Amino acid sequence: MFFIFERYDKSNPKSIEKYAQLLLGKTFQDVLDDDDSGDKENQNNRGDLGQLIERHHFHYECNSDSNPDFPEAGVELKVTPYKENKNGSISAKERLVLTKINYLTIVKEDFETSHFWNKSRLILLIYYLYQKEIKKRFEYEIKYSKLFTPPAEDVLIIKKDYELIVEKIRSGLAHELSESDTMYLAACTKGAKGTDRTKQPYSDIEAKPRAFSFKQSYMTYVLNSYIVPGKDTYQPVVTIDELYDNSFEQALQKRLEKYVGLYEDKIAQNLNIELNNDDKGYEGTLICKMLGVKNNRIEEFMKAGILVKILKYRKEKAKNQQFRLEDVNLIAFDQEKFDRDVIDEETGEPVGWEDSELYGILKNRKYLFVVFWEDDKGSMFKGCQIWGMPDSDIEIVRDAWNRSKDIVRNGIKLEVVPWGKTSRVNNNLPGMSDNGIFHFRNHANKTYYVLKDGSIRGDGSVGDSDLLPSGERMTRQAYWLNRSYVDRQINDYLRKKY
Repeated sequence: MFFIFERYDKSNPKSIEKYAQLLLGKTFQDVLDDDDSGDKENQNNRGDLGQLIERHHFHYECNSDSNPDFPEAGVELKVTPYKENKNGSISAKERLVLTKINYLTIVKEDFETSHFWNKSRLILLIYYLYQKEIKKRFEYEIKYSKLFTPPAEDVLIIKKDYELIVEKIRSGLAHELSESDTMYLAACTKGAKGTDRTKQPYSDIEAKPRAFSFKQSYMTYVLNSYIVPGKDTYQPVVTIDELYDNSFEQALQKRLEKYVGLYEDKIAQNLNIELNNDDKGYEGTLICKMLGVKNNRIEEFMKAGILVKILKYRKEKAKNQQFRLEDVNLIAFDQEKFDRDVIDEETGEPVGWEDSELYGILKNRKYLFVVFWEDDKGSMFKGCQIWGMPDSDIEIVRDAWNRSKDIVRNGIKLEVVPWGKTSRVNNNLPGMSDNGIFHFRNHANKTYYVLKDGSIRGDGSVGDSDLLPSGERMTRQAYWLNRSYVDRQINDYLRKKY
């Protein structure tokens, strides 16, 4: 045992916060070096960064107690990284893991008295700046330290997230939990190995160990709005009153239900918007006006990582005139960025799936699908739903991504193939029939290729292409979701015109 220094009032949250602010500007190594508690013999057993702060700054023994770290004050301590982006913004580097989910006991708890909420209602957040060039984690600098409790409007959504997770466990479906199920609070996987499994009640199927966590998108909002205020401003789209009796998705649907069955031109007329189908941002502006917000800087969308995707069922040109959904563009990438996703530019080592851009897109994003049906009269609004990719489907994408990694290592191959009465250039990246979920396809509207023989193909320019290591140029690619896959994710009532 070591001597406990009375340097702060352990029953007073503000005293704890004030003492934590002595850490600002220090590295974790500085914290170790400054420790004069006589606990030097334990400095070799450093544990994680949170434990280091507990032991060598606050001078209390680390424990796995169900109570908060400072039980007399009801304060939980969390140490978490953030990063500075190239555009000058800052964002959380990762989700904030809160407490492990015990499947066997959580089914007997309710939100207000739960182990989770007891440890999460008041958190001392200590943020350090993650910098890729710093190789030793003890050299990271501590930048911010502040108490945080979720605001009332967030607690309503967090409570609904919690109840959805617990209800799934009570239904014997813990093995089907996914981070895409919820808005701000997630049931993230937690285990040393991806193959770890544990028992759940009401089912003989073992489930992955999981923990409650605040999503990375939510922690980015907290960072910008509460820890470093003034970085960004957003407008809420729903009120507290709307959330008392509705989920967030239901609140949005009620906002938009008066437009269901109306064509775009009529909606624009009702909202005093000039119809301009030539403006690429026109439909996005229309959706914002329908939701009652000024622009797409929507607070709840930022917290939950939600992007708006306008989906249209259009008549095929074929004789049967069936309506068909479009493929969904996830994100474009240039060749250099794609290379970095596959091989770390500094170490030359392969990048893991969980560090890839594609994984981040699928794991940390949800989508508001806004569905229209297009016919000879125009585009008719049908409704909306919030969707996120289930973990089981992300695993399928991972396998396809790993195959893509091998293709890039061996060199992307371009091939001229017949196409009707003419020809086109194909590549050997995963196509639409590869895995049933996602594929690579041209991002640019125009194509541009330079082949090995020096010939140029396509109707675009160099700016529409990426340079391959072979010296060839390939039309810039993007990650796309297969339209057949997206169609299966859409609610039945949205998939029917009437």
